[in-house]
Amino acid sequence: MGPVMQTPLVHKIVLECLAANYGIEGRLERLPGENLNFLVTTTNDRRYVFKIVDQDMPPAVVEMEFAAIEHAMATGFKPRLPQIYENKYGKIETGIKLPINGLYRARLITFLSGKDMASMSDISIDLLKNVGETVASFNLAMQDFEHPAAHRDHRWNLASAGRHEDKIRLFSDPEKRELLAWAYQGWRTAERRFADLPRQFIHGDAHDENLLVEGGRVTGLIDFGDCCNNPTICDLAICMTYLMRRGPDPLSIAAAVANGYRQIRALSADELAVLYPLIGARLAVSVCVANERKAIDPSNPNWFGGEELTWKLLERLRALGPGSFDAALRYGL
Repeated sequence: MGPVMQTPLVHKIVLECLAANYGIEGRLERLPGENLNFLVTTTNDRRYVFKIVDQDMPPAVVEMEFAAIEHAMATGFKPRLPQIYENKYGKIETGIKLPINGLYRARLITFLSGKDMASMSDISIDLLKNVGETVASFNLAMQDFEHPAAHRDHRWNLASAGRHEDKIRLFSDPEKRELLAWAYQGWRTAERRFADLPRQFIHGDAHDENLLVEGGRVTGLIDFGDCCNNPTICDLAICMTYLMRRGPDPLSIAAAVANGYRQIRALSADELAVLYPLIGARLAVSVCVANERKAIDPSNPNWFGGEELTWKLLERLRALGPGSFDAALRYGL
């Protein structure tokens, strides 16, 4: 969704949709991220999030998100999760026509208070451990959750990261091409182990923008748009990837997160063996998708704002090697 989505006409249509279907009036603020999400602040200062997806998103996926959140809460998962409000017709989705490509679907969800980790300049070891505990707790809560729509593929599915390998050709820098080739080779090595790994419904995007913090603890987990059935370890790998970009010592960050995770859910030797290549693969996918999108909208910071940090960590990861990574995680026990 490009620059046209920022127009006053879009805001007008969204506000009319909110008034007609939810009885809500207020003001809008575009939220960061690759999707079209708005913070809605009503005239009496209540806040909601209005998420808009195009028609390519199957309704069954939205139903799955709704069911997954209900399941997590029912099993006692402690951090808050975004709940979906029904419209006046008793539906969890509302049709909306925007001035680009026609029809879209929207849903209104709770706004969760808290500071997202991406906006925090200082993250303590204790908080990193708590992040690991949170991801592990979510995995345990969802280990028996089943939904037909979870068995799907999408752009960010880490288990199928190899689908982006052909994008290496879009890079003119031979050193970057070589670095990406190394990362995808690592993913292919990990892929051979997938059949031996535990699988389940995962969040699929538990990075620092989707983790909300209050009082030095994770108090909220948002954005279930990438959830799917995957090797369980993919959740931890994705979480680690973005946090490891944050500081000068990525191995200490990885060790702290892994230490917290293992306090809640044990990691098998096979799972530990694929963490390093899966982190490299997530980094490679991130820059490949970002580079492809530059041709669509080169001024959109939501699509490739962390590209420099991603390249830096990818280079650092290759230089460290799997031995140093594995040793750091063993030290974190």
